[in-house]
Amino acid sequence: MVYLIDDDLHVRRAFELFLKSAEMPFQSYQNAEDFFNKSEICSKDVLVLDLNIPGISVSDLMNRLANYPDKINVIVVTAYDEPLIRGYCKEFGVKAYLRKPVDSEALIDIIKYCVPT
Repeated sequence: MVYLIDDDLHVRRAFELFLKSAEMPFQSYQNAEDFFNKSEICSKDVLVLDLNIPGISVSDLMNRLANYPDKINVIVVTAYDEPLIRGYCKEFGVKAYLRKPVDSEALIDIIKYCVPT
């Protein structure tokens, strides 16, 4: 399963379209709370995550993800490339850090790479 968290509806819909075209199962959320309340994460899943979402700080979000028994594969997409944010991502073990606009083919390739066969 590919989970997507992005508060921008247009960006979320664009991601959904190319995940659908790649025939990848997905669920999308506009905020982290919905994701944490409604998803069942396992180590084979991938989370495509916009870090600039309201309601939760980057460090809090990473800590919550780190506390799950099955660590999810995280791909960060962001319009704000900051050294502190990259540090959080590196510390957490993020699989990829991409700046928006994201190349859809590159994202699909990274997702495929993250998913164990």
